[in-house]
Amino acid sequence: MFNLLKTEIKKWLFKRRLKQIRQYITAGNSLFWQQFDLVLVKPEPGKKYLQVGDDTVLDCRVVFETSAGRVIVGNNTFIGSSTIICRSKIEFENDIFVAWGTCFYDHDSHSVDYRHREADIRQQLIDHRNNRNFIENKNWDVVNSKPIKICSNAWIGMNCIILKGVTIGEGAIVGAGSVVTKDVAPWTVVGGNPAKMLKELPENLRKK
Repeated sequence: MFNLLKTEIKKWLFKRRLKQIRQYITAGNSLFWQQFDLVLVKPEPGKKYLQVGDDTVLDCRVVFETSAGRVIVGNNTFIGSSTIICRSKIEFENDIFVAWGTCFYDHDSHSVDYRHREADIRQQLIDHRNNRNFIENKNWDVVNSKPIKICSNAWIGMNCIILKGVTIGEGAIVGAGSVVTKDVAPWTVVGGNPAKMLKELPENLRKK
């Protein structure tokens, strides 16, 4: 009885949360599962941050660390319990499968200059002590950012890290635990840290 009540409360809380964040989402008939959440550090009223197509399932957490970010997810795509952290743009085309535990990160988070990182810490403390989000007043001008693109029919295994500026080509497979720092060619299998090409997929496994 207790477990049933706990499950019902979780469902109710999720529906309430989804209702709050739907104003920032455009979606067709896609499904949002109970791990799904949308986090906006500095939301811009009226802006649609997340655009989702049809027949897609999202069980992920999408974090917009500035008001400039945008995430696009196409049709017939599944993104498991993973994290998408966006400052500029992250795009998923169609028919993509993303397992759980993967992180997409379209920026460096901090400058390579230690003085800028020292300033980040000072500003974080100021914001935290004033009951603001700890990166609400972060200086993004010194942080490198580049869009990420995941092309149609790609498959990304569990616990991967996809870094800024990466394009994963059509039909590519990223092995579990990989750290992807460079573009992945279409219809190839990559793995490792940093991810390297392991093999090309045969012609009979490629979409015509």
